Amino acid sequence: WGDQQFTPVFYLSPTVSVLKNNFGKSNNETYNWNIENTLQYHRNFGPHDFKVLLGQGAYVENNGGGSSVTLFDLPITRFEDASFNFDIPQANRTSGSYDFTNHKLSSLFAKLDYNYNERYLFTGIVRRDGSSRFGTNNKFGVFSSGSVGWNVYKESFWVDNKVIKSLKLRAGYGTVGNDAISDFGYLSTVGGGFNYTLGNQGIITTGYAPTSLDNPDLKWEETSQLNIGMDAALFKNFNLSIDVYNKKTSGILRSIHVPGYVGVSNDPVGNIASMENKGLEVELGYRKTFGKVGFSASGNVAYLKNKVTYVNSDAESIDGGAAFQSMGPVTRIQVGQSFNSFYGFQTAGIFQNWAEISAYSKSGTMIQPNAQPGDFRWQDTDGDGKITGADKVFLGSNIPKVTYGLTLNLDFMGFDLMAFGQGAAGNKIFQGLRRLDIQNGNYQTKAMSRWTGEGTSNDYPRLTTNDLNGNFGNMSNFYLEKGDYFRLKILQLGYTLQSYKFLQKVGATKVRFYLTGENILTLTNYTGYDPEIGGGVFGIDKGYYPQARSFLAGVQLQF
Repeated sequence: WGDQQFTPVFYLSPTVSVLKNNFGKSNNETYNWNIENTLQYHRNFGPHDFKVLLGQGAYVENNGGGSSVTLFDLPITRFEDASFNFDIPQANRTSGSYDFTNHKLSSLFAKLDYNYNERYLFTGIVRRDGSSRFGTNNKFGVFSSGSVGWNVYKESFWVDNKVIKSLKLRAGYGTVGNDAISDFGYLSTVGGGFNYTLGNQGIITTGYAPTSLDNPDLKWEETSQLNIGMDAALFKNFNLSIDVYNKKTSGILRSIHVPGYVGVSNDPVGNIASMENKGLEVELGYRKTFGKVGFSASGNVAYLKNKVTYVNSDAESIDGGAAFQSMGPVTRIQVGQSFNSFYGFQTAGIFQNWAEISAYSKSGTMIQPNAQPGDFRWQDTDGDGKITGADKVFLGSNIPKVTYGLTLNLDFMGFDLMAFGQGAAGNKIFQGLRRLDIQNGNYQTKAMSRWTGEGTSNDYPRLTTNDLNGNFGNMSNFYLEKGDYFRLKILQLGYTLQSYKFLQKVGATKVRFYLTGENILTLTNYTGYDPEIGGGVFGIDKGYYPQARSFLAGVQLQF
């Protein structure tokens, strides 16, 4: 794979400009492979059924590399005219080649399945995994799990009834490992491009230097989970599943922020924290035929409570690592709070006049002496009579407390209809569509309702390029919005033809025509492009491209 890119000459500001156009091209290739060898033994002894599996695996990712070349100051102004055939002086050419870093895993695993007369069920798994992303101290991790099940309805004492047609109880506990970090996180690697003055003449020399700190004790992140659940068939048409779980993650792998005077350009990786997830999941299904109409519905809802239980810090809190432009970190990881909770100032309305600014004081001293009418009033949460970092509070979590989904199916006389919707509630999203580091960056239209005079607004401050009060530069609840939404994800209508003569002529048994729509409707009060931005960005919306509404028409032939 590869790419080509052209950057024309432009000038936006003294620090954001390109004075020479450039045209670049890169080519890359990678080869990933894996091998697994398994040996399985299966035997029945009357009502006893045993399956034993032994296995070995080896996996290699990112085996390959690439090359790139860039030309500067081409005699063109458009991408369409760009070409590598221009006779460009060597001084205006740069090129390079590089090898990717292999990610390697080596595994040994075993599995035992046992059931007694399909009444009592047991599964046990143990595996030993080694990763190239950890040093010799903790390269390997051993992870095991076990689960049991009881089909109660197969017992001799079970009496058939009209309410509970079948019942299965189950429980499980297990541990898994995670090595999803960058390569060589346990080493103090060396990189180029660093400047230093050598000698008494102050000559700046470019050379190599350590890019990060080593951590020989870096180890696998481990997640253990206890799950208790049941599956039941109720009445004639209902199916019910309920799961209660307690999930604990220890040794969470994340970057550790170190101050600049340490002298490294990249933050090291460490096992920084532990957290706990407790939750409940319920799924209910219904299926019935009404004459020629077939109908089925299934819905699920899940509740989650997330809490940090340990932080590798004397203060029991660290910056969450989720930063936003010049604002810096906007989340914090602290014992007792949700993981990566939003952390900042709490607003208490907007100063409408100078009298309100003067009145906001303690012991005769104004709390916000730099404020002007139209600025936010910050809550002095610690009561010391001034606004400092100590006044920051937790403002909410990006993790939804509730997620849910609903699927409906309907068929009648060859027609079929399917609808699927999903949603979430109880989370906050940092709405960061505007660039704070560019003074002339665009505002959204809601800025039209900003404060322009006494009584005009109490939630959107005045606009100014001299923001001494930090109305826009401070992390605060001003940027947070509810992430609740419901989305009609898929809607499909189909019609199936069967037993027609023209189908027999082409050797087909049936043909189905269908029309599918995706992301048809989204119900939300979120003002960004898409409330479903995902947890991978810690709830910070920097203008992620929204999911498109799409329509698809198709034909399915069955031979």
